[in-house]
Amino acid sequence: MYSTKFIQQEAEKCSGCGICAAVCPVFRELQRETYSSRGKTEVARALAAGELPYSAYTEDIFSKCLLCLTCKGACPAGVDQGNLVLGIRAELAKRRGLPLSKRIAFKYLLKNRSLFGKSLKAFSYLQMFWRPSEDGKVRHLPFFLSAFGKGRLIPDLSPTPLRRQYPEVIPPSPGPAKMRVGFFTGCFIDFVDPSIGRSLIRVLGRHGVEVVFPKKQTCCGIPVFMSGDLENGLDLLKINLEAFAPYDLDAVVVACATCGTALKENYKTLAEGESQELQERVKAFGSKVMDIAEFLTEKIQLTRTEEKAARKVTYHDPCHLNRSQGISSQPRKILKGLPGVSLVEMRDPGRCCGGGGSFSFYNYDLSKQISRRKVEDIEGTGASTVVTGCPGCMLQLKDQLGQKGLPVEVKHLIQIVDEAGA
Repeated sequence: MYSTKFIQQEAEKCSGCGICAAVCPVFRELQRETYSSRGKTEVARALAAGELPYSAYTEDIFSKCLLCLTCKGACPAGVDQGNLVLGIRAELAKRRGLPLSKRIAFKYLLKNRSLFGKSLKAFSYLQMFWRPSEDGKVRHLPFFLSAFGKGRLIPDLSPTPLRRQYPEVIPPSPGPAKMRVGFFTGCFIDFVDPSIGRSLIRVLGRHGVEVVFPKKQTCCGIPVFMSGDLENGLDLLKINLEAFAPYDLDAVVVACATCGTALKENYKTLAEGESQELQERVKAFGSKVMDIAEFLTEKIQLTRTEEKAARKVTYHDPCHLNRSQGISSQPRKILKGLPGVSLVEMRDPGRCCGGGGSFSFYNYDLSKQISRRKVEDIEGTGASTVVTGCPGCMLQLKDQLGQKGLPVEVKHLIQIVDEAGA
């Protein structure tokens, strides 16, 4: 799927114009050519040609990529830098191996939802012994992860995962079901902030949608295959396909931009080279996947009133929703139609927040530098709430807004819809 030939072909498309470097968030901060999109493309070409070794140095270069796809959107030559980076990471993982912690998590924990939940439960007990921040809602990472996170603020783990709060089939609240959808929760909504999932289930239920919540589903796998572990990523793909297979569904709804990208796009890449049957199943499954913003604008009619706006919000475009899936107008259409909500745009709503999944943990100082611009954009709107469609972005924004002491709450789009009673 990420052959040497593919890497060479993509790298050779590059004309060296530097447009990608100009928009790369990492290069803007580090000002080192090897960390720019153009630099990574040239290094990838040299690696594929055998001119450079797969070393700790090259591993560092390709770890410093947010996979925000800003470069891909700007590239006049059409270089697929996202898959180029993933191809090199896969080769690095094959030749140099992954850290022990990742090997254990990817091979055992993420494939076993029960074991994963118990591990997180043990972690939550350790959190209890760590001093909370002043608002009592976020805590610093435990001491054994302090070097990993460098004081990064994270929310408490939920005492009860979302999967334990609902049955597998959740009927709509007002009478017979008009539609039946599957709900892919992802890890964050299931284990960290189930309130996002509860809002989604309530909103859909109010509009006559039956929600199927397969308990056998697991991690979408994006942390796995974006680290270069394609084998275990493929295993997670198969587990999730089987989890949803027994149900006849009109759609599979997600409230996580990253999970949506995995299910719609990355699964097709992972299935390349596998059996034709699996590829067809992946394609059929992916065609049913819809972000909640897509679903709300295309499949149901939200309640709208002329109530005077009392809540000023701004919207942050997640990279995995905006550039990966082309979903940007739908959340804005929803927000503009909600009673009591006034949308004000920030200067650059599509600017990457610097989260990038585990990027912000392994490169926390750099992540903070990148997010500084986003925080300034949010502050400049005067909004009391920043809304987004990605739990990973929410984690990053809560951390960075909290670090600066700004009184701006961070909400998922579906939470705002739920609170507005739409």
